[in-house]
Amino acid sequence: MNKLIRYALIGLIAAGGGIFLGQEPAQASYNTMFAREGYFSTHEKVDATSFFDRKISTYKSVYITQTKHGAVRNASLMFYSKPQTSKFDGYAKHWINVRQLKNGKVYAYNEKTVYGNYLVSYHQLSKGHGSNIKAGSRKVNVHFSKAGNVLFKYQKNLLTVHLKNGRITLNGKATQARNNRVFKRAVPKHGTRVNRLVADAKRYLSVPYRYAGRDAFGGLDCASFVDQVYLDVEHRDIGGMTGVQQTLGKHVAVSKAKKGDLLFWQVAGQKYTYHVAMAIGHGKLIEEAGKSVHVSKISHRHPQFAIHME
Repeated sequence: MNKLIRYALIGLIAAGGGIFLGQEPAQASYNTMFAREGYFSTHEKVDATSFFDRKISTYKSVYITQTKHGAVRNASLMFYSKPQTSKFDGYAKHWINVRQLKNGKVYAYNEKTVYGNYLVSYHQLSKGHGSNIKAGSRKVNVHFSKAGNVLFKYQKNLLTVHLKNGRITLNGKATQARNNRVFKRAVPKHGTRVNRLVADAKRYLSVPYRYAGRDAFGGLDCASFVDQVYLDVEHRDIGGMTGVQQTLGKHVAVSKAKKGDLLFWQVAGQKYTYHVAMAIGHGKLIEEAGKSVHVSKISHRHPQFAIHME
Protein backbone atom coordinates (compact mmCIF):
# COMPACT_ATOMS: atom_id res chain seq x y z
CA MET A 1 0.00 0.00 0.00
CA ASN A 2 1.56 3.33 -1.01
CA LYS A 3 1.75 6.31 1.33
CA LEU A 4 -1.06 8.25 -0.36
CA ILE A 5 -3.55 5.41 0.04
CA ARG A 6 -2.41 4.67 3.60
CA TYR A 7 -2.77 8.30 4.70
CA ALA A 8 -6.12 8.60 2.95
CA LEU A 9 -7.38 5.53 4.78
CA ILE A 10 -6.34 7.01 8.12
CA GLY A 11 -8.23 10.19 7.28
CA LEU A 12 -11.35 8.28 6.29
CA ILE A 13 -11.34 6.19 9.45
CA ALA A 14 -10.97 9.31 11.59
CA ALA A 15 -13.80 11.12 9.81
CA GLY A 16 -16.37 8.33 9.85
CA GLY A 17 -17.31 8.88 6.24
CA GLY A 18 -19.38 7.58 3.36
CA ILE A 19 -19.84 4.25 1.61
CA PHE A 20 -17.11 2.36 -0.21
CA LEU A 21 -17.89 -0.64 -2.34
CA GLY A 22 -14.90 -2.53 -3.59
CA GLN A 23 -11.91 -4.69 -2.93
CA GLU A 24 -9.61 -4.72 0.04
CA PRO A 25 -7.92 -1.29 0.15
CA ALA A 26 -4.47 -2.88 -0.14
CA GLN A 27 -5.50 -4.35 -3.48
CA ALA A 28 -7.45 -1.52 -5.07
CA SER A 29 -6.87 2.14 -5.80
CA TYR A 30 -9.12 4.86 -4.45
CA ASN A 31 -10.19 5.55 -8.03
CA THR A 32 -11.64 2.04 -8.18
CA MET A 33 -13.44 2.35 -4.84
CA PHE A 34 -14.85 5.78 -5.60
CA ALA A 35 -15.94 4.58 -9.04
CA ARG A 36 -17.90 1.77 -7.41
CA GLU A 37 -19.52 4.17 -4.99
CA GLY A 38 -20.30 6.34 -8.00
CA TYR A 39 -22.10 3.41 -9.64
CA PHE A 40 -24.41 2.99 -6.66
CA SER A 41 -24.83 6.75 -6.29
CA THR A 42 -25.93 6.99 -9.92
CA HIS A 43 -28.34 4.08 -9.68
CA GLU A 44 -29.88 4.64 -6.25
CA LYS A 45 -33.51 5.73 -6.41
CA VAL A 46 -33.94 8.95 -4.43
CA ASP A 47 -37.69 9.54 -4.63
CA ALA A 48 -38.88 8.42 -1.19
CA THR A 49 -41.21 10.81 0.62
CA SER A 50 -42.11 8.89 3.78
CA PHE A 51 -40.91 6.17 6.12
CA PHE A 52 -41.96 4.12 9.12
CA ASP A 53 -40.53 1.72 11.67
CA ARG A 54 -42.97 -1.06 12.54
CA LYS A 55 -42.67 -3.43 15.46
CA ILE A 56 -43.39 -6.92 14.13
CA SER A 57 -42.54 -9.00 17.21
CA THR A 58 -41.04 -8.64 20.68
CA TYR A 59 -37.47 -8.52 19.42
CA LYS A 60 -37.86 -7.33 15.82
CA SER A 61 -39.03 -4.39 13.74
CA VAL A 62 -38.89 -3.41 10.08
CA TYR A 63 -37.94 0.01 8.70
CA ILE A 64 -39.39 1.08 5.33
CA THR A 65 -38.97 4.12 3.07
CA GLN A 66 -41.62 4.69 0.39
CA THR A 67 -42.44 6.94 -2.55
CA LYS A 68 -45.61 9.03 -2.63
CA HIS A 69 -47.19 6.16 -4.58
CA GLY A 70 -46.22 3.61 -1.92
CA ALA A 71 -43.35 1.83 -3.67
CA VAL A 72 -40.62 0.64 -1.29
CA ARG A 73 -37.09 1.97 -1.78
CA ASN A 74 -35.44 0.59 1.35
CA ALA A 75 -36.33 -2.20 3.78
CA SER A 76 -34.40 -3.04 6.95
CA LEU A 77 -35.13 -5.98 9.24
CA MET A 78 -33.98 -5.05 12.76
CA PHE A 79 -33.01 -7.48 15.55
CA TYR A 80 -32.97 -6.28 19.19
CA SER A 81 -31.32 -7.78 22.25
CA LYS A 82 -34.11 -6.75 24.63
CA PRO A 83 -37.92 -6.64 24.37
CA GLN A 84 -39.39 -3.76 22.38
CA THR A 85 -42.47 -1.71 23.19
CA SER A 86 -44.63 0.60 21.10
CA LYS A 87 -42.09 3.39 21.73
CA PHE A 88 -38.36 3.67 21.10
CA ASP A 89 -36.73 1.29 23.56
CA GLY A 90 -33.06 0.96 22.63
CA TYR A 91 -31.10 0.38 19.46
CA ALA A 92 -31.12 -2.74 17.32
CA LYS A 93 -28.09 -4.98 17.73
CA HIS A 94 -28.20 -6.43 14.21
CA TRP A 95 -29.92 -5.61 10.95
CA ILE A 96 -30.20 -6.65 7.32
CA ASN A 97 -30.92 -3.97 4.75
CA VAL A 98 -32.31 -4.31 1.22
CA ARG A 99 -32.20 -1.46 -1.28
CA GLN A 100 -33.74 -1.13 -4.73
CA LEU A 101 -31.86 0.64 -7.53
CA LYS A 102 -33.00 2.38 -10.72
CA ASN A 103 -31.93 -0.53 -12.88
CA GLY A 104 -34.33 -2.86 -11.05
CA LYS A 105 -31.62 -4.72 -9.17
CA VAL A 106 -31.90 -5.40 -5.46
CA TYR A 107 -28.94 -5.46 -3.07
CA ALA A 108 -28.85 -6.75 0.49
CA TYR A 109 -26.26 -6.33 3.23
CA ASN A 110 -25.90 -6.53 7.01
CA GLU A 111 -24.19 -4.39 9.64
CA LYS A 112 -20.95 -6.36 9.59
CA THR A 113 -18.05 -4.25 8.35
CA VAL A 114 -14.44 -5.02 7.52
CA TYR A 115 -11.24 -3.14 6.70
CA GLY A 116 -11.46 -0.43 9.32
CA ASN A 117 -15.27 -0.28 9.26
CA TYR A 118 -15.40 1.21 5.76
CA LEU A 119 -16.49 -1.69 3.58
CA VAL A 120 -19.56 -3.88 3.63
CA SER A 121 -20.30 -7.02 1.62
CA TYR A 122 -23.19 -6.58 -0.79
CA HIS A 123 -25.33 -9.46 -2.06
CA GLN A 124 -26.96 -8.88 -5.44
CA LEU A 125 -30.35 -10.59 -5.64
CA SER A 126 -31.94 -11.42 -8.97
CA LYS A 127 -35.63 -12.32 -9.21
CA GLY A 128 -36.30 -15.86 -8.09
CA HIS A 129 -33.07 -16.09 -6.12
CA GLY A 130 -31.86 -15.43 -2.59
CA SER A 131 -28.83 -15.34 -0.36
CA ASN A 132 -28.08 -16.38 3.22
CA ILE A 133 -26.98 -13.39 5.29
CA LYS A 134 -25.97 -13.38 8.95
CA ALA A 135 -27.72 -11.19 11.53
CA GLY A 136 -25.41 -11.78 14.45
CA SER A 137 -25.28 -15.56 14.89
CA ARG A 138 -28.62 -16.23 13.17
CA LYS A 139 -28.85 -17.01 9.49
CA VAL A 140 -31.48 -15.19 7.44
CA ASN A 141 -32.37 -16.15 3.89
CA VAL A 142 -33.16 -13.00 1.91
CA HIS A 143 -35.07 -13.86 -1.27
CA PHE A 144 -36.16 -11.63 -4.18
CA SER A 145 -39.30 -13.36 -5.43
CA LYS A 146 -40.40 -13.58 -9.05
CA ALA A 147 -43.38 -11.43 -8.05
CA GLY A 148 -40.96 -8.66 -7.06
CA ASN A 149 -41.27 -8.98 -3.28
CA VAL A 150 -38.51 -9.31 -0.69
CA LEU A 151 -38.79 -12.32 1.62
CA PHE A 152 -36.89 -12.61 4.91
CA LYS A 153 -36.84 -16.24 6.12
CA TYR A 154 -35.58 -16.77 9.67
CA GLN A 155 -36.30 -19.14 12.59
CA LYS A 156 -39.28 -20.73 10.78
CA ASN A 157 -40.74 -17.27 10.13
CA LEU A 158 -41.44 -15.59 6.81
CA LEU A 159 -41.54 -11.79 6.61
CA THR A 160 -42.69 -10.49 3.22
CA VAL A 161 -42.21 -6.89 2.06
CA HIS A 162 -44.25 -6.04 -1.04
CA LEU A 163 -42.06 -3.58 -2.94
CA LYS A 164 -44.90 -2.15 -5.03
CA ASN A 165 -47.10 -0.95 -2.17
CA GLY A 166 -45.25 -1.37 1.14
CA ARG A 167 -47.58 -4.08 2.46
CA ILE A 168 -45.84 -6.23 5.08
CA THR A 169 -46.92 -9.70 6.15
CA LEU A 170 -45.50 -12.01 8.81
CA ASN A 171 -46.23 -15.70 8.21
CA GLY A 172 -49.02 -14.72 5.84
CA LYS A 173 -50.74 -12.29 8.23
CA ALA A 174 -50.73 -8.54 7.59
CA THR A 175 -48.81 -6.41 10.07
CA GLN A 176 -50.63 -3.36 11.41
CA ALA A 177 -49.82 0.34 10.99
CA ARG A 178 -50.84 0.87 14.62
CA ASN A 179 -47.54 -0.80 15.50
CA ASN A 180 -45.52 1.94 13.76
CA ARG A 181 -43.16 3.67 16.20
CA VAL A 182 -41.86 7.22 16.66
CA PHE A 183 -38.15 7.69 17.33
CA LYS A 184 -37.75 9.46 20.71
CA ARG A 185 -39.70 12.69 19.99
CA ALA A 186 -41.96 13.83 17.16
CA VAL A 187 -40.57 15.70 14.14
CA PRO A 188 -40.62 19.50 14.74
CA LYS A 189 -43.62 21.14 13.05
CA HIS A 190 -43.16 24.82 13.93
CA GLY A 191 -40.60 27.46 13.02
CA THR A 192 -38.71 28.29 9.84
CA ARG A 193 -37.57 25.56 7.49
CA VAL A 194 -33.90 25.80 8.50
CA ASN A 195 -34.68 25.95 12.21
CA ARG A 196 -36.82 22.83 11.89
CA LEU A 197 -33.97 21.07 10.07
CA VAL A 198 -31.56 21.96 12.87
CA ALA A 199 -34.02 21.01 15.62
CA ASP A 200 -34.75 17.71 13.93
CA ALA A 201 -31.05 16.92 13.48
CA LYS A 202 -30.56 17.41 17.21
CA ARG A 203 -33.22 14.76 17.90
CA TYR A 204 -30.60 12.27 16.75
CA LEU A 205 -27.84 13.35 19.14
CA SER A 206 -26.17 10.23 20.59
CA VAL A 207 -27.58 7.88 17.90
CA PRO A 208 -24.72 5.40 17.39
CA TYR A 209 -22.65 5.37 14.23
CA ARG A 210 -23.35 2.23 12.19
CA TYR A 211 -21.69 2.06 8.82
CA ALA A 212 -24.32 1.73 6.04
CA GLY A 213 -27.11 1.95 8.66
CA ARG A 214 -30.41 3.34 7.36
CA ASP A 215 -32.63 3.46 10.45
CA ALA A 216 -32.25 5.53 13.62
CA PHE A 217 -33.55 2.53 15.60
CA GLY A 218 -30.43 0.63 14.55
CA GLY A 219 -27.91 3.41 13.99
CA LEU A 220 -26.96 5.63 11.05
CA ASP A 221 -23.92 6.62 9.05
CA CYS A 222 -23.05 10.16 7.98
CA ALA A 223 -25.04 10.21 4.74
CA SER A 224 -28.13 8.38 6.01
CA PHE A 225 -28.24 10.75 9.00
CA VAL A 226 -28.63 13.92 6.90
CA ASP A 227 -30.94 12.05 4.51
CA GLN A 228 -33.18 11.11 7.44
CA VAL A 229 -33.35 14.73 8.61
CA TYR A 230 -34.47 15.97 5.18
CA LEU A 231 -36.94 13.10 4.90
CA ASP A 232 -38.35 14.02 8.34
CA VAL A 233 -38.77 17.74 7.72
CA GLU A 234 -39.24 18.11 3.96
CA HIS A 235 -40.40 14.61 2.95
CA ARG A 236 -37.43 14.77 0.61
CA ASP A 237 -35.07 11.89 -0.05
CA ILE A 238 -31.57 13.27 -0.69
CA GLY A 239 -29.97 9.84 -1.02
CA GLY A 240 -28.11 7.63 1.40
CA MET A 241 -24.69 8.19 -0.16
CA THR A 242 -22.48 11.26 -0.21
CA GLY A 243 -21.93 10.74 -3.95
CA VAL A 244 -25.60 11.60 -4.52
CA GLN A 245 -25.79 14.39 -1.96
CA GLN A 246 -22.81 16.31 -3.31
CA THR A 247 -24.70 16.95 -6.59
CA LEU A 248 -27.93 18.34 -5.12
CA GLY A 249 -27.40 22.07 -4.84
CA LYS A 250 -25.06 24.96 -5.47
CA HIS A 251 -21.42 24.57 -4.45
CA VAL A 252 -20.36 27.32 -2.06
CA ALA A 253 -17.36 28.01 0.12
CA VAL A 254 -17.54 26.57 3.62
CA SER A 255 -17.46 30.12 4.99
CA LYS A 256 -20.71 30.82 3.09
CA ALA A 257 -22.59 27.78 4.42
CA LYS A 258 -25.93 28.51 6.09
CA LYS A 259 -28.11 26.51 8.45
CA GLY A 260 -29.23 23.29 6.80
CA ASP A 261 -26.50 23.34 4.15
CA LEU A 262 -24.36 20.23 3.71
CA LEU A 263 -20.61 20.16 4.33
CA PHE A 264 -18.38 17.67 2.51
CA TRP A 265 -14.95 16.07 2.77
CA GLN A 266 -13.04 14.45 -0.08
CA VAL A 267 -9.58 13.09 -0.80
CA ALA A 268 -7.57 15.48 -2.98
CA GLY A 269 -7.85 14.60 -6.65
CA GLN A 270 -10.86 12.33 -6.22
CA LYS A 271 -14.29 12.91 -7.73
CA TYR A 272 -16.42 11.54 -4.91
CA THR A 273 -16.74 12.64 -1.31
CA TYR A 274 -16.43 10.37 1.71
CA HIS A 275 -18.12 12.30 4.55
CA VAL A 276 -20.97 14.76 5.02
CA ALA A 277 -22.30 16.91 7.89
CA MET A 278 -24.91 19.65 8.29
CA ALA A 279 -24.21 23.28 9.13
CA ILE A 280 -26.33 24.44 12.08
CA GLY A 281 -25.20 28.06 12.45
CA HIS A 282 -22.85 29.90 14.81
CA GLY A 283 -19.83 28.24 13.21
CA LYS A 284 -20.99 24.73 14.16
CA LEU A 285 -21.97 21.53 12.41
CA ILE A 286 -23.76 18.35 13.40
CA GLU A 287 -22.52 15.01 12.10
CA GLU A 288 -22.79 11.27 12.49
CA ALA A 289 -19.18 10.22 12.96
CA GLY A 290 -16.99 8.43 15.46
CA LYS A 291 -19.24 6.90 18.12
CA SER A 292 -22.47 8.85 17.55
CA VAL A 293 -24.20 12.00 16.30
CA HIS A 294 -22.60 15.07 17.87
CA VAL A 295 -21.99 18.80 17.39
CA SER A 296 -18.55 20.16 16.47
CA LYS A 297 -17.00 23.47 15.47
CA ILE A 298 -16.58 23.73 11.71
CA SER A 299 -13.11 25.18 12.23
CA HIS A 300 -12.07 21.97 14.00
CA ARG A 301 -13.30 19.64 11.24
CA HIS A 302 -12.00 21.33 8.03
CA PRO A 303 -14.61 20.37 5.38
CA GLN A 304 -13.54 21.09 1.79
CA PHE A 305 -16.78 22.58 0.41
CA ALA A 306 -20.48 23.10 1.07
CA ILE A 307 -23.70 22.55 -0.87
CA HIS A 308 -26.39 25.19 -0.43
CA MET A 309 -29.69 23.33 0.03
CA GLU A 310 -32.90 25.05 -1.07
